[in-house]
Amino acid sequence: MQLELFDYRRDCLFESENQCIHYYDVLKETDDTISYSEHINPKKGYAVCGMEYEEYIDIKKDRLKGLTYDQILNYLKNVKKEERLEKYKALLKFRDVSFEADLFTWHNKDLY
Repeated sequence: MQLELFDYRRDCLFESENQCIHYYDVLKETDDTISYSEHINPKKGYAVCGMEYEEYIDIKKDRLKGLTYDQILNYLKNVKKEERLEKYKALLKFRDVSFEADLFTWHNKDLY
């Protein structure tokens, strides 16, 4: 599924939910960045109540060294979900593309 907002792309690579958690993985672009992120959002009253997670990899477009959004999207689509973050980081390191990666956690009081 691809959404185009203001001529920037956003592709959902995975989405699933169960009674406790909503999971989704997204590749998106902004004016100067391409970002891949994996999200875990617990539903009200479940998991570590109110704790949300986002793990991401951001690349500034001026540091892509020839990589395109479509190449990244195709690569990520062809890697098992469980291995995406690590294999994507390994690909970027192999191609000597600098990136920023981190894990965010935060509390959403609306989920308590």
